Amino acid sequence: MLVLEQYEVRLTRLTLEDIELVRNWRNSKFVNSYMLISKKITKKEQLDWFHQIDNAFNYYFIIEFEGKKVGLINAKNYNPNFGFGEGGIFIGEPEFESSFAAVYASLCLLNFVFYGLETIDISRIRIRKENERAIQYNKLLGYKIVDEDEKQDSFLFELSRKDYLTKGLKLNQAAHIFCEEKSDLVWKGDISKNNLPEINNFLATKKSPWAIPAFQKH
Repeated sequence: MLVLEQYEVRLTRLTLEDIELVRNWRNSKFVNSYMLISKKITKKEQLDWFHQIDNAFNYYFIIEFEGKKVGLINAKNYNPNFGFGEGGIFIGEPEFESSFAAVYASLCLLNFVFYGLETIDISRIRIRKENERAIQYNKLLGYKIVDEDEKQDSFLFELSRKDYLTKGLKLNQAAHIFCEEKSDLVWKGDISKNNLPEINNFLATKKSPWAIPAFQKH
């Protein structure tokens, strides 16, 4: 199992144990209203979905914040031929909607992807047009609109490694001020066929693969 920790969040890769928790979040009106596909998910559909994404090309993490499981974040459908994957996040517990959970979780995962991995160069996300809050936040991260889907009433955004290392750095610096003692990305886990070879190499050496330049100690 792969675990990432930074700032005040812990991201634990999704297992069978938590798929019903995720399904309940996903089916709730609080989350469902922001989804591109709003149909209710059955237990069988959830199980089938998990078996489809439990591999080296999909990384779904439970977000833990203040000692509680509060949401889900992912980097999915990694394409090794083109070096891009798709991102997504939702907070499932309404009382944490306005907390820093989503911000810290986004930075933690994007830092691992763009500072740590050499295989992914572009992150893509789709956001419903009415979700103005998510649109504005992802623009702060450096995402840019590259396409519009009239049928799904959504925008397709892209974030390049280059843009994140510029705009994302500013958000990391702000998070560092609030969480100075927890600014380092801590990651751990077991070597697995469900990891990219690059991740398994990091886990084998137990050596942190990256450092945010502004936080490097001299």
